[in-house]
Amino acid sequence: MSSALISSLTDLLGHDRILTESATVESNSRTCIPYRQLPEVLVYPTSAEQVQGIVRLAKQHQVPIWYVSTGKNWGYGEKTACYPGGITLILERMNRIWEVNETLGYAVIEPGVTYQQLNDYLKSHHPSLWADCSGSTATASVIGNALDKGRGLTPYADHFGCLCGMDVVLPDGQLLETGGGPSGNNHAKHTYKWGVGPYLDGLFAQSNLGIVVKAGVWLMPAPERFEWAAFEYTTSDDRIGPFIDDLRQLVFSGALRSRPHLANDFAMMCIVSQYPFDLLDGARRLSEDAMARWRQQHGVARWTFGCGLYGTPAEVRDQKRRLGRVLRRYGRLQFLGMAIEDNWLGRLTRTVAPLVNRAMGKSESFMEALIPGINLFRGIPTDHFARQVYFKSHAQKPLGDIDPARDHCGFLWTGPVIPFTSEHVLRGLALAKDIFARYEFDFFVEVIIESPRAILMLIGVFYDRHDEADGARARAWYEETRQEFLAAGYPPYRTTTMSMPDSQAHNPVGDAFLGTLKQAVDPHNLLAPGRYGIGAPPPAD
Repeated sequence: MSSALISSLTDLLGHDRILTESATVESNSRTCIPYRQLPEVLVYPTSAEQVQGIVRLAKQHQVPIWYVSTGKNWGYGEKTACYPGGITLILERMNRIWEVNETLGYAVIEPGVTYQQLNDYLKSHHPSLWADCSGSTATASVIGNALDKGRGLTPYADHFGCLCGMDVVLPDGQLLETGGGPSGNNHAKHTYKWGVGPYLDGLFAQSNLGIVVKAGVWLMPAPERFEWAAFEYTTSDDRIGPFIDDLRQLVFSGALRSRPHLANDFAMMCIVSQYPFDLLDGARRLSEDAMARWRQQHGVARWTFGCGLYGTPAEVRDQKRRLGRVLRRYGRLQFLGMAIEDNWLGRLTRTVAPLVNRAMGKSESFMEALIPGINLFRGIPTDHFARQVYFKSHAQKPLGDIDPARDHCGFLWTGPVIPFTSEHVLRGLALAKDIFARYEFDFFVEVIIESPRAILMLIGVFYDRHDEADGARARAWYEETRQEFLAAGYPPYRTTTMSMPDSQAHNPVGDAFLGTLKQAVDPHNLLAPGRYGIGAPPPAD
């Protein structure tokens, strides 16, 4: 990279917003996945105008820009590009909350605004509104997660679906306002998604056609009543199929309004325990017997999920009745939402529930996850569950300052989209389990309810970030899993940086169409080339 470009970027941003020293670039570009490319420079703009300036300078000097919000998409690629060198643009210092409209239920924010920041602001200034959050980390970007089609847990769990109206820096440095109305004077920009003509917002999700520097996000009115249910599947495995179909009907009927994650035993044990290396007995993964012994130490069921209940007191009573009538056929159901209330009933629940659960063999760490788990369904972010990714790579999970990329944790996610029927879900589970067995990884899966029509099957592996062979095994597992699910007709809902360049290859016509769009708006292919398969990444030097 030329000294002239570095000098111009420094003039534009100031010395404290540009990193060029190799050790600093390395420490700020770490990743959890078994793939990594280092940029030549990291830049931290604080305004849309500075982003426009960076884009124009990159165009002038023909240098590619990879851009992220806060880079906290742990297990998918973090800040690493799919090519070496160039500029990595990090938007975390653009963290202004421009507006909250309490009447219409939306906020206008920049991409550096985190779940924690937005939640704190709403609690202080607009407590009648909730913001959905992911279960990953409180310091993730609200906009960044939405643009990568991340998911939450409340009825507003569709994060991209809750974006409405954007300001976007285009590859030529112009600022585009979406929303289909007059620029600077569109009162419906953040209330009506579709605008007039083609819907533009979708062009900037999982793409490289523009950098979103501001967006509206819809907020959830706080319900009159909130409750929470914890379910554990305790019946025989041969009833999983009917259970899946009944669960779908609960979502369709509105009895289940939140979007829970149905976690298998290994996924739950990541949260409540450290990895039991002593149970491996020379193997690379736990046997069924070892898994059963480990599970029983903490009182964890084969499948577990929590869910929120929302509405008037009468509506919540009805949801509890309908959930109880169906779910108790398959296992244990508890209603514990009152545990968060600061009244006599809440205090009683917080006293009695742990006693009951301890009597049923639940460990202390299992109970520690209760309140953070309940709060997620109220849109209150937490780092409690991000701690799970340390459970195999570190002797203890950290209590705070969570940053698994910085701390050399190795893990990797993929998430096929599967129709919400027992036939498809069981087929997906069997396919995943077979690949896990071949590569000798412990079987981690969460069945995430996306809608009444589809689930996201989040599957992942934990590997040794310091062991090159173990990283190669994780990459091989990932590639086979990705290809096998594509061949079965189940595409991923998002992908990692290392597989992005060919992520459109399975759809040649779509690939060519996106390439035509990219050539039209970014003829020099400088804005995140190769991101989600759009425009080829530059060759390595």
